[in-house]
Amino acid sequence: MKISLCYTTVIAALLLMTACNTRTDSRHDNPLLQSDNTPKDTAAYNDIRYRDQQQIEKVIYSFCEHFDNGTLGKCLDFMADSIRGEIDGVKITGRQRWAEKIEALVKSTEDSHFQPRHILSNMQFAPAANDTVQISMYASVLWTDLLSGQIQLMSVGYYKGKMVKQDGKWLIATLHSLPDSRLVKGFYQDKEI
Repeated sequence: MKISLCYTTVIAALLLMTACNTRTDSRHDNPLLQSDNTPKDTAAYNDIRYRDQQQIEKVIYSFCEHFDNGTLGKCLDFMADSIRGEIDGVKITGRQRWAEKIEALVKSTEDSHFQPRHILSNMQFAPAANDTVQISMYASVLWTDLLSGQIQLMSVGYYKGKMVKQDGKWLIATLHSLPDSRLVKGFYQDKEI
């Protein structure tokens, strides 16, 4: 009886050690560690990595900062060669055409005593084909009178565009400012009573 109990104890100990040594955390056995267990409704959002979203935001904010400060040559660093769009009334038809316009645009603001500022919020991203991302955001443009200090709200609306990844960098492929005032002109007419 003692021998049988001893063998039973040894066999139980061996089974326990075998069970403890079995790996249960391999990636193919554990669904929590698999990379493709993302819920279907968030899959499109997760296609744009957080790091890419940060880089896209930085490109847009930097472009607007240089646009506001009149350093239009630096805006070229954030544009794709075939950029298209219209930003606050300035048409963009390619990077080269923008470079040709810079001198005239800067001259037109030399004697201006207003400082524009873009305020951007609620940036949204949507993946698109060929390493592109659709973007949209709310935008307000303020003008500060540098002589009196008075601040005016010039436009409210949103920007829509497309970003493209080239050589590991995100660049603006299209960008359009769509002020809400276009809706006011088109749909909301004051009626005399």
